[in-house]
Amino acid sequence: MRQIEITVRVKEPLDKAIIKLEKLGFKNIRESNVDDVYMTQLKDKLNKENIQYILSNSVLLRYLNVNGKEFKKISYKNKIYENGNVISEKKVNVECNSLESAKQLFECLNFEELVEVKYNVLVMEKNGIELAFQYGDDIGVLIEYENKNDFSNKTNEEIRLEKENMYNYIKELGIEITEEIDVKKAWELIEKSI
Repeated sequence: MRQIEITVRVKEPLDKAIIKLEKLGFKNIRESNVDDVYMTQLKDKLNKENIQYILSNSVLLRYLNVNGKEFKKISYKNKIYENGNVISEKKVNVECNSLESAKQLFECLNFEELVEVKYNVLVMEKNGIELAFQYGDDIGVLIEYENKNDFSNKTNEEIRLEKENMYNYIKELGIEITEEIDVKKAWELIEKSI
């Protein structure tokens, strides 16, 4: 399955944006804490020009605490890019009992920690559309909108148009957002650290 999503930066306080959605009938359906650790074998080759390439060759160790229930998984995201923007992605997820053991295993295979991204998520829903506020000290406030349809047989142009429609949907809700459509949390934190 080929999925698409957008992640936009919110320019107003989180509580103000939440109130706007609540007034429009959105409901808080879940909250979570996320701790992502990206690992790669290419850290020694990292520079400002190849962050995207390095991330594309990384595995993600993800800890999720969703409404008090813990999930641990190893993920690989195969993101398809066009002009620096994510067109779509395919994910491979493997459940994991111990992320610490997984990290040790990858370290034995010469993987190194690239970046750690910690943030909170508050998901609001209305009519089947879920908007996930992602917020934390290092990332500010973002909204992720994941389209649940399968885009396997769609052209890049059809996907680009759908992502534009998704962006416009958020904008029409009255939430103040930037022009960015594909904010990349890990990429930004890596860029700041170089």
